[in-house]
Amino acid sequence: MAAIYLEEFAPRNRLTDLIEININNLAAVPSIVFGLLGLAVFINFFEFPRSAPLVGGMVLALMTLPTIIITSRAAIQAVSPSIYEAAMGVGASKLQTVFHHVLPVAMPGILTGSIIGMAQALGETAPLLMIGMVAFIMDVPGGVTDPSTVLPVQIFLWADSPERGFTEKTSAAIMVLMGFLIVMNALAIYLRKRFELK
Repeated sequence: MAAIYLEEFAPRNRLTDLIEININNLAAVPSIVFGLLGLAVFINFFEFPRSAPLVGGMVLALMTLPTIIITSRAAIQAVSPSIYEAAMGVGASKLQTVFHHVLPVAMPGILTGSIIGMAQALGETAPLLMIGMVAFIMDVPGGVTDPSTVLPVQIFLWADSPERGFTEKTSAAIMVLMGFLIVMNALAIYLRKRFELK
């Protein structure tokens, strides 16, 4: 939605230029800085519990958002001007043109950006370590505010353990993570092909 607004509806002024510059800068910020941001804002200021999946999700969402916005804007820019002209020519409004004609054509590129963002978030460890998702968790979390850990952090901890039993656990966790990534990529490729056929 941010990409659609910036590309299609936002007026060209200093404010939108500043927003665009900040989005481009945020895409290049190291992931650990987002961890510090999550620690300072979500945990210290808003007082969310440490090690909560809710905080981890918000930190990863903030981290992947600039990448998805940039790729989505590139996909919208790549749509042929003839589609705009044809839609406007038959009397469609700006909103109808964007959502009924431009967005379906740009959807494969938007999905590609989402895949890149998801793959980036799936392997991130540094920002999650900063917000405390590193502790040993005794019970299965019952909700989004209960203490928990994440698979990349667990792999990091298991790989560092000298006991032999943790080698198999590390390998299994890596296979689960890779399997999830392959399934999500396959789903995104299927959706992209379907939109391309349409």
